[in-house]
Amino acid sequence: MSTDLLTLDLIAQNPTLVTQTIHLNKTTGSEKSLFRPLLHNDIFALQQFLECLSERARRFATYPSYDLQCAQTYYNEINQNETLQMVAITENGKIIALFKFNFHLVEFDIKRYRKYGIELNQDSDIQFAPCIMDEYQNQHLGSKLLYLMINLAKRLGKKRIIAWAGVLIDNEQAIRFYEKNNFQISREKYIVEDGYERYDGILQLS
Repeated sequence: MSTDLLTLDLIAQNPTLVTQTIHLNKTTGSEKSLFRPLLHNDIFALQQFLECLSERARRFATYPSYDLQCAQTYYNEINQNETLQMVAITENGKIIALFKFNFHLVEFDIKRYRKYGIELNQDSDIQFAPCIMDEYQNQHLGSKLLYLMINLAKRLGKKRIIAWAGVLIDNEQAIRFYEKNNFQISREKYIVEDGYERYDGILQLS
C-alpha cells in the first residue's frame, strides 16, 4: 500500500490534513463552514446538534439517544481505530452535519453482502453514515459533504463505500440521495436488531 495514504493516526495528529472549507448558499446569503474531524472541545456543540434533530430525523438517524450521553459516546470514540467522525461546523461553532466512517466490518454485514455476490474486505471497504440538521437539508449540503467523504475514502486507500446499517425502506429522501450519488441500492429488505426494515447500499469508487 502506498506510503502517501492517510491513516487515522495521521489524521489524529494533524486534523487539518482533512479539513475543508465549504460554502452554502442560503436565502439569507452565503454561509461558510468547516468540514473537519470531531474534536474534543466539540462535545457541547454535538449535544446541541443531537438535541435539535426533529423526530423524523431522529427516527431515520437511529442514534442510541439524542443528548449529552450520546455526545459523550462519540467524544469517547475520537482518535480510536474504528471510526472517523467528520462534522460540518459554522463560524459561530454550530454543528450542522455529522458524517461518520466505520472501519470495522462485522460478520452480519459480510454474510449478507455475500448473498448478493459481493465479498466485503476490511482493507478496501468502509461504512458510511450521514446526518444533517433539519434546517440544512434539501440545500445540496449532503452531496457536497459526500463528495468530500468520497475523496477522503480514496485517500484512506478504500475502494468501496457501504451505507452503514443500510437505509430504512421508508426513508425515500435518503434512498434518492444515495441513488443520485451512484450508490447501488439492493431493494432486498433485511432487519437488524432495532426491528426496522432496511436496504443495503454500496458505492464503487473509481
